[in-house]
Amino acid sequence: MLLQGYPDLEYIVIDGGSGDSSVDILRKYEQWLAYWVSESDRGQADALKKGFGRARGELFGWVNSDDLLAPCALQVVADAYVRHPLFGLYAGTVENFEDGYFGEDHEVTRQCNISFMNLLLPADIRMRPTWHQPGIFFTSDIYRKSGGISPNYYYRMDYDLLLRMLDSGGRVCYLNESLAYFRKHPLSKTCTSHAYFAHGMRETYEIASKYIDRLSEKDRARLRSQYLEGLWHGVYLGLVDAHLRGAGTCLRLALSVGRLSAYRALLQFVRDGMLARFEHLFRTR
Repeated sequence: MLLQGYPDLEYIVIDGGSGDSSVDILRKYEQWLAYWVSESDRGQADALKKGFGRARGELFGWVNSDDLLAPCALQVVADAYVRHPLFGLYAGTVENFEDGYFGEDHEVTRQCNISFMNLLLPADIRMRPTWHQPGIFFTSDIYRKSGGISPNYYYRMDYDLLLRMLDSGGRVCYLNESLAYFRKHPLSKTCTSHAYFAHGMRETYEIASKYIDRLSEKDRARLRSQYLEGLWHGVYLGLVDAHLRGAGTCLRLALSVGRLSAYRALLQFVRDGMLARFEHLFRTR
């Protein structure tokens, strides 16, 4: 972060009371920090809320302790903001890596189709959004107008915030450059698939349901079906990986929310899975 060389960086670190050497490292670099604190909190979203509450800059963003900013990322975002100040959000490419190694085939996420309705319920697969939080920056104005980040969500607080910023008038300016490097490891929230599919899908549906009155009856049914298919996918992953607790959680959620619709969603999930399998077999012949 400090090697960005950006001349007007307000660097704030909120640590959740780590018991390792984090505080020693923070004290070592505190002359370059606008503010830092190490204390217990309610989780990541609560820590972010504290940090943004102290921030005074015009552009906001956050980087988790496992991840990295790409060289010159802050300058790229600032230049885009100067050229296009009315967008409110600025999204660039994110590169994923494992074990400190960038292989030739490492995953690259190029953000696209990010709009309020596409995030809530895309009209079809062609409009499905691709987004990755480490590569998204936003103005302090649109952040505050949205009400700020909510500490009520553990997995999908970024989805909730993004929806609200877009609903508050924000538009996305897409950047071609890589802005961040995302580290994939077994303990990260997005890599613990069973917990993510159970609790992450529950939070997604809860967030999306806040806007359900804006949807037609047909789209409300599609939203529920999409949620249920995701839960059945969680059941499948849990069974395949012998994670019965995760599979059971997804199953309970599917049956409690979907009732009879849950069985229709299961049939749809099985049908889509079979079609994908046949397509794979056809292509590999």
